[in-house]
Amino acid sequence: MKRHHSPLDYAFAVGRIRALENYLIPMQVFREALSAETTERALEIISDAGKYGEELLSAKTPEALDRVLKKERMALDFTLQELFLEKEHFAVYRAMDSLRQVPDLLSSLENPFLKEYLQKKIDLANLKIFLRGRYLEQSVSYLEENFIAGGKLEKKFFLEHLETPLEEVASALRTYSYAEVWKAGVSFLLSRESFVVFERETENLLMNFLKVAKQITFGPEPLFAYGQAKKQELKMVRLVLAGKMLAVPETLVKERITQTYV
Repeated sequence: MKRHHSPLDYAFAVGRIRALENYLIPMQVFREALSAETTERALEIISDAGKYGEELLSAKTPEALDRVLKKERMALDFTLQELFLEKEHFAVYRAMDSLRQVPDLLSSLENPFLKEYLQKKIDLANLKIFLRGRYLEQSVSYLEENFIAGGKLEKKFFLEHLETPLEEVASALRTYSYAEVWKAGVSFLLSRESFVVFERETENLLMNFLKVAKQITFGPEPLFAYGQAKKQELKMVRLVLAGKMLAVPETLVKERITQTYV
């Protein structure tokens, strides 16, 4: 028989996570690193802020950087696997890497915080599929083949708006709190032919939702939120440092930096 853990059972795990949260890197640190005069200085700024240590400092190429970040991700997964008391919650955390697995997990998931996060993640993924299909003038089969079930936005919603002007879709999304993401993303897409802003605002919306877990004293929610926040941090570390290593224009990298958990 499956044991149901109480939030208090997570007292030790949450205490450990709160300690780890102290080393999460704020958004302004990424901006500072991006503006650094040299790659070496950018490495120092990020390493000091996130306690990444000598291994990151010695990374001189994107390939070396990827090896360091892969180790960090493996360590993160190992830590959370140890701390989650329910296997299904760790499975949900891992499923974020491949949303196709999520619908199978949603049916038995009882935690409302995790469930809502997953549904938002699916909705936003489907909105990007819909937007990309509309922009590239794909047939309806593109949506049919790529749609991910399990979100609050059902396939019917997208089929009903196949002919709606892109700017006007925002009105239909107000009920779901996605209107601002859509408006910003569509405006940038139509003017600059890029999905960068839509992707950035998607991550910002999800990060703001995760911050609710800061107010939860005990339970799996702080663990899950930390895991997602740390994974997003690793993406930002790679974005900024690889950008410096490859001499990518600062403006192109800056518009991709997302909000952080701290």
